[in-house]
Amino acid sequence: MHPPISSPEARTGTPAAAPARTGSAAPALRAVHRPRGARRVVGALAVRRASVTALIAGLLLAPTASLASAAELPPAVTAATLSTTTFGPWDGVRLDVEWAVPDSAQPGDTFTVDLPPELVPVSTVPFDLLGPDGVVVARAVWQGSTAVVTLTDYVDGRTGVGGTGFFEVQWNTELLGTDPVTTVVTIAGRSVTVTMTGPGTGPPSPTAAKWAYWNRPDQGTTEPGEALTWEVRLPASDAGSGGPVTVTDDLGPGQAMVCGTVQVRAVSSAPESPVTWFGEDSPERIVDLDCGPSGLTLVLDEIRADEFVTLSYAVDLTDPSLGEYTNVAEISTTTDSTVVGAEKQRAAAGGDGSGITEETPGPEPTDPEPTTSAPTDPAPTTPPAPETVAPPAPADPQAPGTPVPTHPGVARVTSRPTAGTSDLASTGSSAATLVPAAAALLGAGVASVWSVRRRRRGHVRHAR
Repeated sequence: MHPPISSPEARTGTPAAAPARTGSAAPALRAVHRPRGARRVVGALAVRRASVTALIAGLLLAPTASLASAAELPPAVTAATLSTTTFGPWDGVRLDVEWAVPDSAQPGDTFTVDLPPELVPVSTVPFDLLGPDGVVVARAVWQGSTAVVTLTDYVDGRTGVGGTGFFEVQWNTELLGTDPVTTVVTIAGRSVTVTMTGPGTGPPSPTAAKWAYWNRPDQGTTEPGEALTWEVRLPASDAGSGGPVTVTDDLGPGQAMVCGTVQVRAVSSAPESPVTWFGEDSPERIVDLDCGPSGLTLVLDEIRADEFVTLSYAVDLTDPSLGEYTNVAEISTTTDSTVVGAEKQRAAAGGDGSGITEETPGPEPTDPEPTTSAPTDPAPTTPPAPETVAPPAPADPQAPGTPVPTHPGVARVTSRPTAGTSDLASTGSSAATLVPAAAALLGAGVASVWSVRRRRRGHVRHAR
């Protein structure tokens, strides 16, 4: 950027002095007599303190060990495509890539997306690769012209993890300059022929316009000071515009004008015409300049015939979190008034990723085979034939003439158990089985009581 019209304020600072340390010599060690029990306690405390120290050390070293286990994966970019192969020295071009990592990849593992020396990233702002549900699959951070992509916990328990990514690139003008050139670059192992068209030629447009550009690849995310430059092109004509010419510029949210960076320059339509800087080469051209954090008002003497005038200045980002920054300017001449506006966004970057969740196989459910048994009809039980019981013979003969009750034809039925009835009814233990078991339990109880008494006697003798 050309030296400003007015220099910014000088900034000075003095580092604070470190506080002096004071102290006294350590006291001499002296022996202290402690009873044996106290020594045991002290020893136990020492062991506990050593254990706590070891635990704390382990916790402190755990993250280091975890980071050390992260691996750099083999090349993961499988394809790369430029949106166009012909572009100007300051044009941003989108680069799309496809990536895939091995199934053995773990959280914290990294892979890289490397640009050829002829190209550089338009923005070095970190970006994420998101899954279908919005979860972060991987995070990309720029290191020069290399994007280092770190996998997150998303890959844990998944296979076939891969996806896409995109960001903007431009020519490395420090290496190639700005003259037209055609060259071959290598991206993701594939050779691509690209052409730089060179800067625009011919006179500027006579139409009033406004635009902006980032001053650094971080685009104000890490260094918000003077991160963005705005430019306003005043209308031009063959006859020019009589003065005074007033430019009123108002900044949008999240910005603060840096008044020391205000510049006004002019060129003619002639090829390779020199640049005239108002305020330095022609101080009389500036009638008035009122500048503050929210904007400025500039008054010029006139716009001369065949003169193309441009106003530029830098701004600080007071809110770097915004995704868009706006600006509006009004240009008033004696005959016309024109309003121009513009917005500036950061270069787009992002991507996606996905994987297949591994399911731990469990035991396969087995349906029990139905056990079919032929229905068994209970065997018919034939009732026993009635037994005819003859009346007992009288011990003594009856006296003649006394009738004997023989009940002829009356049968007495005796019930007999059917097969299996005796097994179901006999559910208890016999006395022959219970007697030995009771004797064994009684013997065990007597032995236990005798053992306790012997122990007590031993304790008493030892106490004496």
